[in-house]
Amino acid sequence: MYGGVWSVEQNLDDLYPSKSTPEVIVANSSVTAAIEVKRLAGDSVFQAYMESVQSLERYLAPSCGGYYMLKPPSGLQLPMDLRLRKHVREEIERVAPTLAVGESGPIRVPRQGLISLSSEFGPSYISCTHLGPYSDLLRPLLDLIPTGRFFLVDEGLEHSFVTDEGREEFYQAVVTACWIRLEGKRAPLTWCEEWKLTKLGNDESGVYVMAVTKATDMNESVTECVARMIKQGQEKFKKRWADHHILVLQTSVGVPARLVSAVMAGFEPEDLKEVDLILLVDKDRIVQCYPPTSAN
Repeated sequence: MYGGVWSVEQNLDDLYPSKSTPEVIVANSSVTAAIEVKRLAGDSVFQAYMESVQSLERYLAPSCGGYYMLKPPSGLQLPMDLRLRKHVREEIERVAPTLAVGESGPIRVPRQGLISLSSEFGPSYISCTHLGPYSDLLRPLLDLIPTGRFFLVDEGLEHSFVTDEGREEFYQAVVTACWIRLEGKRAPLTWCEEWKLTKLGNDESGVYVMAVTKATDMNESVTECVARMIKQGQEKFKKRWADHHILVLQTSVGVPARLVSAVMAGFEPEDLKEVDLILLVDKDRIVQCYPPTSAN
């Protein structure tokens, strides 16, 4: 749109550190432009997840130093419950000093459940909230439990065992509870699951937790993210800083350009009255998404 040589005229973040301003003002020989750059990193769910990952990386770091990866069972969602956070930190503090680089070990996480009995007759049968009787984990129990149809009520995360010893302790707890239930008594049980802790190196200090966020609709996620970044961007342009106000949106893996363009098409001019131009940066490609062009 405008040619010539552009240069930074003012770095507003440095000039007004306590005020809400665009990042810079640039100029060529004829016009000026105030620019604010926003990275589209994800919706509020993803933001909470990333904040939790970074917080846990520091919080779980053991006093002995080193960088570790913790692999919880499938289904763990971040942020992590405060009580669980504290327990996991204590376990990492216990196990981390025993590991050399490249080695793994289990941290133990307590679980509890209850055995119910639907029938005292028939062949031995047991399932749980997560698995059927012929799963790899529960199949060995068919030869150990008494005759009858049992069910392990064990709501929570999926099962996770790293060692044979941990798995055997679980089997013993279940078998004992099945006999108690067969006697007509209430049969609660407790056991410990195992999460795999691996030492990756000595140069840094921290723990990376391999976990996920809850499932979200991609379109809704992108819409929320774009709307939030545009709102934040427009806040920087309440004052007229230059001839042109330019908001630059940077895509990410979780916020692809094609979905951003579709979301931007739904904005009306009155929604964007503080900005004159919105550019979408997708890797090395720059697209004008407001005002709309014939290419849009």
